[in-house]
Amino acid sequence: MKIGLRFSNFALYGLVTVLATGWSFAGPTPRATVRGRLVHKNGTPAAGILVTVSNQQSARSAPAHTGVKGMYYLPNITPGKDYLEIWINPGGKPLIYQVDVVAPSTDLPQITVP
Repeated sequence: MKIGLRFSNFALYGLVTVLATGWSFAGPTPRATVRGRLVHKNGTPAAGILVTVSNQQSARSAPAHTGVKGMYYLPNITPGKDYLEIWINPGGKPLIYQVDVVAPSTDLPQITVP
């Protein structure tokens, strides 16, 4: 008695794809909250300043504004090497700082702005 296996082209393509790329059971990408504080050169809190985080693929976070104490909170950030963008002048270019974001939260050191 001869037993043979038969694969459709679709099944064979799927098998080759899994073998070539590997099978991953990883869950969703973890997210992080980025927190920090901005102050002016004289030490007073920098309130009302727009802050965002972007990554190397040019994806930008939802914007946040600093509060009365100069604090900002940016939720739902993908961990990795990202860029903190501080928009002092809304029509101008941001101040940019490279940051390493880790889940579940990343507290950045206080930053002095003009």
